[in-house]
Formats: sequence, structure tokens, C-alpha cells
Amino acid sequence: MLLGRAKSAKDSRLLHLNSYVAVDTLPVPPVHNMLDTTATWPMLANDKFNCCTSAAAGHMVHHWTAVNQHGVFLSDNDIIAAHAALTCDHLLDCVSMADALKYWRKMGIGQHKVHSYVSVGRAEPDDLRGVIYLFGSAYIGLDLPQFAYTGELAKIPDIPWAIPVSATPEACAPQVSQGHCVAAIGYDEQAVYAVSWGRLKTMTWEFFSRYVDEAYAVLSQDWVELDSKCPSGFDVSLLDRDLERLRADPSPQARATAS
Repeated sequence: MLLGRAKSAKDSRLLHLNSYVAVDTLPVPPVHNMLDTTATWPMLANDKFNCCTSAAAGHMVHHWTAVNQHGVFLSDNDIIAAHAALTCDHLLDCVSMADALKYWRKMGIGQHKVHSYVSVGRAEPDDLRGVIYLFGSAYIGLDLPQFAYTGELAKIPDIPWAIPVSATPEACAPQVSQGHCVAAIGYDEQAVYAVSWGRLKTMTWEFFSRYVDEAYAVLSQDWVELDSKCPSGFDVSLLDRDLERLRADPSPQARATAS
């Protein structure tokens, strides 16, 4: 198992979820998961290369299309091609989620482009619930602690990501050098369900709150059009206007006006 998430640089042009929907005002259910659409998940080359940012995108594409009854599995070659383009063929290099999202929107991964994306920041539990409920999944980045990447939680895939009571403070500390990107596709009152390294991984809310460093809502035609509806309460027309302003004038001043 490899990783591959580099820290995203701060960008004043990045659009934020709270500009387009008030997640805390929506009737988001306490349990929302459609996990039975997929029995097995592909690794998508994340055991060979540091391509988690592209692999997570591939898992999101599959989840969106599986929910809509015709699941599309992207191939290892699709993910490797995207990661190679992002790293100039240095496949063991890491990529930021922001750069991967820009590529996904402009170029597509496995011929699947996304309409747009907005930041959720570090994301509180209510934010994540809202994003998964509205957009089908969330693109999240973690700074994994030592025990989750090199300990028993990493070696035995079916053990949930949870903070052990017996773990030392050093073992529990988030590690920027162990940045990982995953697709969060469901939740209930006890846990978040994410796809990582070719498996569905359970993550306690405590683990989520401690180690998630950045999160994004991704608006995809694979989710919206095939479901024949727009995510409830999300102002897509306002987002489109803001995106047009940024494309016409990508300066920080334009970002401030768009917000």
C-alpha cells in the first residue's frame, strides 16, 4: 500500500461550499449509505505508485455510476495515465488534491470529467454528512498517524480506522508525510465509510475529526445527470457564474468578488 497526497497550497481563488448551500439547514439523514452496490473495489495501482489522489477519483466515479445502476470501473491504466500526467511521469511523486481536481475537471480521468468542485476546508462531521448526502461522495485528505499506516490497522484491512486507547501520543500524531486521499461514500451514527487501497474502510468519527486535513464536494455529471436531478438545495447557477468570473479573470480580486 502506498499513499500519494501532497499538501494542497493555499489558493485565494478556491470556491467554498458554504457560498452555495447551508449544509446545516438541510434535512440530512443520520444514516446514508449505498454500500451494497459494490462487492469488491479495485486497488487502482495505489499499491505500486503514489497515486491515491487519482485512485480516489476513480472510486468516486465507480460509486456514482454504480448507484445509478451501471457501475463503471476505471482501469489501473486510466489512473496511471492521470497520475503520470500530473507528475510528468514521476509515478512515485505525490500530488495535491487541488492539482488532481483541476486535472480531473479539465482533462478527465478515464474519460470522466467533473463539472466543478468546492472546498469544505477541514470538514466537520455535519459538513461531511451533507456533502455525501448531496453529492454522492466526498473527496477527503488525511494526515495518517503512524499506527494507521504502519501498524496493525494497516496490515489487517478489515480492522476499522479508530484511535486505540493504548496508543502513545507519538503514534497518534497526524503525519504530514503520510498524506492520503480517499473517497468517502457513506456514513452512519458510528462511522464514515471510505474506499482506500481497494477496500471499503470503516473510519470512526473520532478518527475522521482528528486526521482529516482537507475535503471537497465534487459535482459530477455521473451523479447528477444519471440520477435526473440536481443535488437538493445546491445553487449550481450561482456556482456557474462564479466559475465564469474566475475563468475570465483568475486574479485574487476576482475570487473575492465571486465569493
